[in-house]
Amino acid sequence: MSDKILTFGTLIVVADEFTEFTSDKPVVTLSQLRAMLSLPEHMLSGPMQLLPGQGLSDLEIADLLQQITVQDPAGSRWDTTLFRNLSDRADAEFSHKRKSCNTLIGSPTKVAEDTYSLDLRIDHGCELMGHHQTGQHIQGMLLVEAARQSFLAVTGKYLLTDMEEKTYFVITSMTTEFNGFVFPLPAHIEYRVLSSDVNERRHKYQVEMDFIQGGEPRTRVGYAFTVYSHQVILEKEATLALDAAKCALASTNSEASARAA
Repeated sequence: MSDKILTFGTLIVVADEFTEFTSDKPVVTLSQLRAMLSLPEHMLSGPMQLLPGQGLSDLEIADLLQQITVQDPAGSRWDTTLFRNLSDRADAEFSHKRKSCNTLIGSPTKVAEDTYSLDLRIDHGCELMGHHQTGQHIQGMLLVEAARQSFLAVTGKYLLTDMEEKTYFVITSMTTEFNGFVFPLPAHIEYRVLSSDVNERRHKYQVEMDFIQGGEPRTRVGYAFTVYSHQVILEKEATLALDAAKCALASTNSEASARAA
């Protein structure tokens, strides 16, 4: 590496899977940043602010912060404030994901009546990313899954306080509008409850979410869904499953009779 002095004041840090996004920008992968930590002090123009992008796991972030603390205890070279202020990943009980790497959102916060906010927190180890990342932008299915987790998290944390038993979510409709690319940069979800219909048997909602990046809505996802107690949905599912099996058998017998005629 040459002795060229790094003069920009902020570096965006993304997962190694987003290498293509680092071209011609003040963006580095996690591996590149780790290599930079050992650069001689004269090659840095002063305290450099680190901005967390997408794809980094909680463990990688913790290890990075520990390494910087050991190498730069006074914080004279690296400013990690933005990393330390990252929102916590949503709890597994709300995202319905056993492995934390599969939770793509931060913990939701209520900002106004029927309005909530969640940070996008993609981990490169999540089940939808795998080894299939291509191009510089975040794949659309990751955003759709983040939106699904968002309605689970917001509803579970804020709207089901009167339902103590285990619940089951049933999606009745979904809409998606991709208005622009979402890149591996900080982004958040603006979540709005458009309508609600609640009784003692079930909670019914229609919601809308905008993925905001750079102050602009890039993707909009809408869901209509109903929340039942788990026992109610088990009984309903069992009845429908039995009816479906009877229908399949009746259809098969009818076709067999027609062939025999």
